[in-house]
Amino acid sequence: MQHGLRYGLIIALVSTVSACSLGTQHGTYDPLFWDSGLSDMEARFELAKRSEPELIAFLRRMPKGSDLHNHLSGATYSDYLLDSAKANGLNYNLANDRFTDEKVDGQVIAFDTLVSNSTYYAHFLDTYSMRGWYSNTTNGHDHFFNTFNYMSSARRSGAEQLAEVIRRNLYQNIEYAEFMTSTAPQELSDALDKAMASFDSDDFGLEQLEACFTATETVRKDPHWSKAIRDYIGKRQDDSYALLDEATRQRVTGKNPELIIRYIPQLYRTVPLKRFFRDAVAAMMSVEADPRIVAVNMVQAEDDPHSRWQFDAQMKILDFLWTRMGKPNIALHAGELVLQGSPVEPMWNRIRDSIEIGHAKRIGHGVAIAWSRDVVGLLEEMRRRHVLVEICLSSNESILGVAGKAHPFMLYRRAGVPVSLNTDDEGVSRSTLTEEFVKAVERYPLSYRDLKDLARNSIEYAFLPGTGLYENHDYTRLRPEFLDVRNPEWQSTSLQKELLAADPKLEREVRLERAFIDFERNLAQGFREPAN
Repeated sequence: MQHGLRYGLIIALVSTVSACSLGTQHGTYDPLFWDSGLSDMEARFELAKRSEPELIAFLRRMPKGSDLHNHLSGATYSDYLLDSAKANGLNYNLANDRFTDEKVDGQVIAFDTLVSNSTYYAHFLDTYSMRGWYSNTTNGHDHFFNTFNYMSSARRSGAEQLAEVIRRNLYQNIEYAEFMTSTAPQELSDALDKAMASFDSDDFGLEQLEACFTATETVRKDPHWSKAIRDYIGKRQDDSYALLDEATRQRVTGKNPELIIRYIPQLYRTVPLKRFFRDAVAAMMSVEADPRIVAVNMVQAEDDPHSRWQFDAQMKILDFLWTRMGKPNIALHAGELVLQGSPVEPMWNRIRDSIEIGHAKRIGHGVAIAWSRDVVGLLEEMRRRHVLVEICLSSNESILGVAGKAHPFMLYRRAGVPVSLNTDDEGVSRSTLTEEFVKAVERYPLSYRDLKDLARNSIEYAFLPGTGLYENHDYTRLRPEFLDVRNPEWQSTSLQKELLAADPKLEREVRLERAFIDFERNLAQGFREPAN
């Protein structure tokens, strides 16, 4: 339906509302999306789309399910890195753009000088985020990855980063998140290195996998390391909760938490294969040791030469370990490539091999899908196997220069491949999950129902245990015990409570359905919320 006709129908829906209603000027009625005279959610959504501020207000409070693709180290805003540097008593080195313990001298300036000098401060913000990148002026890809060379110098702890994103996610009505981060102590890596000491890093080949795996057996079977992993991730989580105020802490630690956090260890593409093998063993040990650690992923630029040279071997390593270490969940960055940074040949098979050899249940980015061999067959395979693509609009735009019709978002949707919206590195990109939804709505033909299904995807394809609410991933078919869950007056029965307690995915999906009802009810009642 054309926008003008749609808007005319919306006005007709509310034509009986009093002329003194909010939004009336000079006797002409111009409704806001929260107007009490509207009963149709699609009509409210169409009104919200008239301006970006209205859309932000609508989408910030709309239940969005989950953020499945979020690097914790890149989620922290440069503003909060500044706060940590101040708390840690650091100065700033203008020569290398890093915070430092060095005394003020020459290129090393005092922290107060950094924040009081507008030129220095602007340069800091530009260097530590994509704020300093503008289309057609500099290389967004290099600017993005360079920010990680500086960020750690502020010494912002993992607990501080986690507390920051917990607050931000709660504010945006997000009920679940999986963060890519470290999940095991360095001592585990040291123990594995010692066990693998007889294998030469410079001459490590696939023919050595079995022998190397056998060499790590004592470490893998030592219960000490399972406890060490649980203690490591538990301490970070507990430390982050301690940084929250009591009311916020109760929202994530109570009997029915509003937000559940899970973790995904990261493997680095550009390291030598021996270290990649070691890290993959440690990552899969982490998944086995702690239910809060739910999958394995790979990070770093896909177009780096080492990534290209080692990709085939890395997939074979993942396949080898996956079959021997409990078949853990795997999500892989794949197809985060464009011709400006990569020849076409790596794009032929990057996504397919990540699924078929690397056992990826989810694909991060997937931008290069159109260059895949037999793209029709690959899309059909992804649809049939229910492989979700984690779409990251902001980072794809700034890193790869891909946006709008150049992005495969609609190709995946038309092919029936499930997708979700994600932030990737929201601090570096200076984005939020709300902003990712805003961009999707402004660029693509999405209805309110489409947005609800995107949110449902993010829980349905999350690495949560359980069978969930929906029959065969079909959101129109609810499992028999919960056919009434979308009834506004629903109250859970004893049987339903029992099922919810035993099925984490079901619990989150029922929570999401109820959140949609609360959101829509609140819209009809004036869209107010507490101001503090």
